Amino acid sequence: MSSHAMRAQGVVLKRGNDDSPLTYTAVGEITSFDGPGGSAGEIDVTSLESTAKEFLIGLPDEGEFSFEANLVPSNAAQAGLRADRAAGTLQYFQLLLTDAGPTTLSFTAYVKEFKIKGGVDDKISVAITLRITGPVAWA
Repeated sequence: MSSHAMRAQGVVLKRGNDDSPLTYTAVGEITSFDGPGGSAGEIDVTSLESTAKEFLIGLPDEGEFSFEANLVPSNAAQAGLRADRAAGTLQYFQLLLTDAGPTTLSFTAYVKEFKIKGGVDDKISVAITLRITGPVAWA
């Protein structure tokens, strides 16, 4: 049987705007990404009648979405992310995968970190971390 794996090349992250209706702009020149992914807390419900530890699962925490990109100050979405971090603005995002649909992950997040870096014989890049709040919708 052949693999149904998807290529990462061609994945697009889009940042929403504050207009009505909501529209999205692609974040330029992303080179890598990680997330979304999360976990849930554990609620210990063990009692004196228990014969082993017992747990319920808590609310899901969708975690963070981090990515690196070539720094392009003129890219509207990158500039918007910088402004979102400075203002503490909750923003809408979409991650479009490379399948035929494409599968789209939609979520809201705050820009937790916006950090540029560079070095000798290197490009200037930006590392951005988004803190997801609420659910991630897969469509």
